Amino acid sequence: MARYRSFTNQLPAQPRAADHLQVDFIAQHGRYADVTSVLNGSEHLRTGEFYVVFADNVDPTHTALSTLVAATPSAIPAVLATPFDAGAASSHGVIVCTGEGPVQRMAGLVEKPDRDETIRLEAECGIANLRLLQGRMRVTPRLLRYLAAVAQSTISEPKFSLALASYARSHRVDVVTNTQPLTDFGVPSPTRELVPGH
Repeated sequence: MARYRSFTNQLPAQPRAADHLQVDFIAQHGRYADVTSVLNGSEHLRTGEFYVVFADNVDPTHTALSTLVAATPSAIPAVLATPFDAGAASSHGVIVCTGEGPVQRMAGLVEKPDRDETIRLEAECGIANLRLLQGRMRVTPRLLRYLAAVAQSTISEPKFSLALASYARSHRVDVVTNTQPLTDFGVPSPTRELVPGH
């Protein structure tokens, strides 16, 4: 390839970060849900902090994860969020934030509120302090220990977003606002026609 580039007077290609990316599929054990997936992944990786990317949230710009990485200190748990949209709130975790600017702090989270709850959140918190959770998160060793303790102390599988909101009551969790759209395949499309039997 380098020889071809020299013959065609092309500049040498710089290695891309994706060229060094390793993707592993990890067999699940224990109760299957997102907290179990995070804990199993952490055992496999054996590293410090790592990032959770939910596969049903697709980033067509390929910038969401790097935005999250660059915006906050690596030792602090962080989530990517989009500006609040009341029409989409019922299919997302709605984050209540404190602070100003593109990076705020998580003060609370309401998972997929109905219309009445959404109206209450808007009135009590103000739209400027609300964000919609997107499928990108930084997990730190301290947060992992908390998730493991929560998973062991509950009968049903804890939901990652709610466990994170509980953690945020006594620990810093950064919220990074992302204005680039992500495609969420978990949200039904109003224009998609349903085919009987599918």
